[in-house]
Amino acid sequence: MTNSTRGRHRDSRPAQTPLTVLARTATENAGTVARRGALAAAAGGVLISTIATTAHAAPAMDLKTDVKTAKLNSTDLQSLTAVAKQAVAAAPTVTVPVDAKMPMEMEILGASSGDKGEKGEAAVVSVDAPDPVPVGQQAVNIALNYLGITYVLGGASPSAGFDCSGLVQYVYAQLGYSLPHSSGALLGSGYQVTYPEPGDIVWTPGHVAIYAGDGMIIEAWAAGMPVRYTEMWQNNPTFVRVAA
Repeated sequence: MTNSTRGRHRDSRPAQTPLTVLARTATENAGTVARRGALAAAAGGVLISTIATTAHAAPAMDLKTDVKTAKLNSTDLQSLTAVAKQAVAAAPTVTVPVDAKMPMEMEILGASSGDKGEKGEAAVVSVDAPDPVPVGQQAVNIALNYLGITYVLGGASPSAGFDCSGLVQYVYAQLGYSLPHSSGALLGSGYQVTYPEPGDIVWTPGHVAIYAGDGMIIEAWAAGMPVRYTEMWQNNPTFVRVAA
């Protein structure tokens, strides 16, 4: 029996590097690229297709291999550059008009379903202006600023002090009303009402106060005593409303 021994011959093909494998893969798959997504170009309205080539894993390098085999040579670089140019040239471009509109649905935060406008339109929500503060309540607010001012007979200002009618006269003067400095004359300075509201004059013979609401009054009540906010103590007073 004759034993024949076959010797192994070195492959005559050129040595491959990871970059040559990548270049060859790109060449083989240039005609079957998968186009995914689109990048919108804001200037000019052009959409440039992005191209994703099928990924092939490059052969793993042996760490023991001489690092010189991984160096890039000019042939690999030219091949890869040519393939890249062909892929970019073959990529389709889509032209979009500059005035193109993209439909969208808008919704106002906090608005009910009945307040929502049509798609693409913002609903206009009107807001009512707050009601103006009644003159009588304004009079009460002003009078509260003078609590503690000392009662002075004939006084009609914070610096000079207040008597009962002087306080009423001064408060309503801030609102544009000219009232007499006399408790008796104040009875005819408006019209009488059965149920008081804030700002009404609480009149009794020889004395006046300002009704503050909830059974309370503001008054300059006795010589040397401060203007006070207190419960209404008058029995069967007359209520006079200065402003309608």
